[in-house]
Amino acid sequence: MKKTYQIKIAYRNNLSLHKITSLIESVKGVKIKQLNLISKGKDFVGTLAVEVSHLIELDSVVELIRSNREVSKVEKLYPNSLSAF
Repeated sequence: MKKTYQIKIAYRNNLSLHKITSLIESVKGVKIKQLNLISKGKDFVGTLAVEVSHLIELDSVVELIRSNREVSKVEKLYPNSLSAF
């Protein structure tokens, strides 16, 4: 059974959205369900909803995103706060 989790992210606008989405979907079993990113000056901030079948896949995605130096903040939220998705 797949569950949807939310990831909060902040990154510089010189990092392409394609690079972030490709990085996330490179983890087997992970699918992006929704993107909500807005520009805040020199940074983009927002949330991504990802669908995973195992929690370890979510951890892999978060670690991949954190490994990129142009990403300044990554935070995962758990499903009990996702009633809107």
